Amino acid sequence: MIMAGGACTMQEPLPVDAALPALANAHYEALAAALARVGLQGARAVSVLRYNPGKRCTLAVASDTDRCIVKLFADAATVLAVSTVHNVLAGAGLASGRGPTVPRLIGLDTDAALIVTEMYAAAPATELVERGDADRAGRLAAQWLRAAIKPGVALGDPYDPPHVLDDVQRYVRTIGSAAGELGARAGAVRDQLAANMPPPGYTDLRHGGFYLSHVFDLVDGPGVIDWDTFRQGPVEVDAGMLCAAARWEMYRPEYERATQRAIAVFLDEVDDLVDPARLRWYRTAALLKFASHRARRGAGDLAASLISDAEKVLCGTQ
Repeated sequence: MIMAGGACTMQEPLPVDAALPALANAHYEALAAALARVGLQGARAVSVLRYNPGKRCTLAVASDTDRCIVKLFADAATVLAVSTVHNVLAGAGLASGRGPTVPRLIGLDTDAALIVTEMYAAAPATELVERGDADRAGRLAAQWLRAAIKPGVALGDPYDPPHVLDDVQRYVRTIGSAAGELGARAGAVRDQLAANMPPPGYTDLRHGGFYLSHVFDLVDGPGVIDWDTFRQGPVEVDAGMLCAAARWEMYRPEYERATQRAIAVFLDEVDDLVDPARLRWYRTAALLKFASHRARRGAGDLAASLISDAEKVLCGTQ
């Protein structure tokens, strides 16, 4: 494969996906032209980091002098929305390159529906947990949450309790279909969430997919990536997601103690920012999300463990 500006070394095959303009055919003309338009000239290696068929694909692109992240979407509207988020955070002083920060926005191309950002040469918080520095992982996540109080803008779809319950209903259906014996337990948690909906709280721009793997250690603070799931909601949206996602991402038994430590440090650091009852509510909903993911993939034991966590969090025993 030859790309505009020089030869391209493929580390693994790119998918062909008619729903993504940049990957619509096996020759990848749209991708090549778009990378040239945003200034990525010269020989480069392209590898796939993550691929969600029909929705998005994340590439690592190595040019002559740098490495970048290229995110491909199904439509230009998503590209423009994500770039707006980056610009808003830049206006709030959260895109300086020094933590807390989001990655530098290098360019975008609406024809190919892609956006290009810098690629961090740093460790994600999941790696910190793995190597025994759970305290720092928790503090970095908390530092971002505290800094992100600043923007004060209405961006993203609302994620208030009624919208969350719509998602929870879907999670419960998935769990019931994939692991029938767990469906009743998940449904009981859903019923408790429905009976105890908290008031919305102060809403603002939230990440929406605030995972430890999205938080990087830039030494002077956190760098937070992957903003295409942004939404509008209370701070507990991201706080609850971080706690639930940590259990989902770091599910191996050898990391359980360190993961719980990272969560505990994070919660201690953000204690003054969150409402405890609202946090339990959003955290419980997020745990059902990840239980549905695991159930759908046949990991019934882990799905059961996540549902147990949801039951304990909701009643305040975890």
